[in-house]
Amino acid sequence: MKRHRHAIVFVLASVGAVGGCVGSEPTDNVDSIASPLLSGAIFTTTVDGSFVNANIYDAKEDVYLDGGPGPNAPASAAGLPAGYYYFQVTDPSGHTLLSSDPLSCRVFHVGSSGLIDSVGGGGCAHATGIDQDHGAITVQLMPYDDTPNPGGEYKVWVTPVDKIGDLDSPTHGFVHRYSKTDNFKVQEEVVTPPVCGDGHTDAGEECDDGNTVSGDGCSSECMIEYPPPPPCCGNGVMESGEECDDGNTMDGDGCSAQCMIEYPPPPPCCGNGVMESGEECDDGNNVDGDGCSSQCMIECPPPPPPPCCGNGVMDSGEECDDGNTVDGDGCSSTCTIEPCPNQPN
Repeated sequence: MKRHRHAIVFVLASVGAVGGCVGSEPTDNVDSIASPLLSGAIFTTTVDGSFVNANIYDAKEDVYLDGGPGPNAPASAAGLPAGYYYFQVTDPSGHTLLSSDPLSCRVFHVGSSGLIDSVGGGGCAHATGIDQDHGAITVQLMPYDDTPNPGGEYKVWVTPVDKIGDLDSPTHGFVHRYSKTDNFKVQEEVVTPPVCGDGHTDAGEECDDGNTVSGDGCSSECMIEYPPPPPCCGNGVMESGEECDDGNTMDGDGCSAQCMIEYPPPPPCCGNGVMESGEECDDGNNVDGDGCSSQCMIECPPPPPPPCCGNGVMDSGEECDDGNTVDGDGCSSTCTIEPCPNQPN
C-alpha cells in the first residue's frame, strides 16, 4: 500500500463533467458544478502520491494535495467532478486561515477522469508533482502558516470555484456543504539550539571552554578569538612573551610586574638569615656586636663577652667569684676580694 487516505467521502448525486479550458483562469461561470452537493474525495500525500503513515508529515513542505482513487483502484474511483477548484489550509476548526497567499493562487482543475490535471494561478501557481499510481498532478499546499493547534494538526479544504461564498465568513468562503476536507499533522523535529558555555562544542560553535567570558581565547559566542589572549603575568606560569613569572606582580624581586627579568638583580636582604651575594654573614638580625654586623659583615675579632659575677667562674677582670653576689663573705657583689674582718685597711 503506497498511500494513506484520511478523507471524508460523500457519495451523493452523480455529476457529469462539464466543458472548460484546462489551465485557464476560472470564472464564476466556468466549469460550474451542477450538483448541490460535492461527490468524490481528496487526500493529502507526498509529491509522488506515496503512502503517508497516519497522515503525519515531517515538514510543512512535504504535504501535497491529491484527489480521486486510492491505491489499486480505478482512475475514476472517488474522483471529484470535473471543474475548477479552490483550496485552503486552516486549523482543524476551519476558523483560522493559514494559507498565506491570495485565493487566486490556490486553484486547480479536475479533468473528466476525476484526477487533477492542471493548476492555475498564473505566476503564483503552487508547485506540483506526479502521482506514481495514476499520473495525476499533486499540488503542494505551501505556503501556509503554522497551526495554533497544540497537536500540530491542520485541515485542507477544496471547494468548487462557483461555490465559494463570502470570504469574510467564519470558514473564509469555503462552505462545508460544498467542500471536501482532509486533516493532517506536521510534527517537525525540534532541534535544540547549541548552548554556548556548556563545555561541549556544538554545531555552529568553533569552541566551548565552559564559560561565556570573552578574552580567554574562546569568545562569549563560542568563536575562536584571534589573536590568542595575552599572557597573565603573576599566575606563576611562564607563558608566551614572559621572561619570568614568580607568582606576583611586584617590582624589585628579580621579576618585574610585567614578568620581565630585572637587571641587575635586587640587592641582598641583610637579616633574612640567608647568605646572599655581597654578604659575609647573615645571622637573621640587624644587631651589631654579635659577630655579624647590622650590614651582614663579620665583626673581627669577636668582642669578648662581659664577665658574669656570681656564676662561680673566674672571668677576666674578676678577683674572685664565689657563686653569688653577696657582700661580706670575702668576695663582694662585684667579685672583688673583701679585707678580713677587724683587719685594718
